Amino acid sequence: MSPVLTEAELAPVRDTLMRFRAQNIPPVYIYLYDQPWHLFHRLTELIGHFLGEKYAILPNLWAWHLATPGDTGWPPHRDCDADTVLDIGGDRILMSLSLWVPLTDATPENGGMYVLPRTTQPGPEGLDLKQGVALPARAGSVLGWTQDIYHWGGAYTSEASGPRLSLSLEFQNRVFEPLIEPLLDFSKLPSFDQRLALVDAQFEKYRHIDR
Repeated sequence: MSPVLTEAELAPVRDTLMRFRAQNIPPVYIYLYDQPWHLFHRLTELIGHFLGEKYAILPNLWAWHLATPGDTGWPPHRDCDADTVLDIGGDRILMSLSLWVPLTDATPENGGMYVLPRTTQPGPEGLDLKQGVALPARAGSVLGWTQDIYHWGGAYTSEASGPRLSLSLEFQNRVFEPLIEPLLDFSKLPSFDQRLALVDAQFEKYRHIDR
């Protein structure tokens, strides 16, 4: 997968996450800075293609830094348990969309992303992870999926050639009732106080899944 974002855009975010790790600061605090928001603002055309012109940011965000054997991404999950692809009069309309941006090359060896195809439904015994599809991606690529798709991050292994740093942000078509409040206006940067409140809220929200 070819990069969409440039090295010059990625480097300040990646370098700050490296400093965070050295000081034991959780990676998600990167969203207190402007740069991650600017990265996603570069993707407005892509987001609008899938969600239409009227969309907003869902108050769900995270950042990862896997660099030691034993580090893992999140286990298999869906970002929304409801159907987020709707058939309306023969047209398929997306309610919401998750975007994931690797700041370093993401590979199966360093904890890259996996998805379960929509055609593969969980059976009575749960998910069949062998049906998962690896999504290796170069730094600056953009991966996205509808929010009812199962996906997960792999494990960092001793065969990895470098760390896996990545960001995620979620978006919703404003035509639909908000999946989560408050929806954020994507036309401007959140204030510092808004960002701090958002980041603080993520720890409780994802306590069950981030280990």
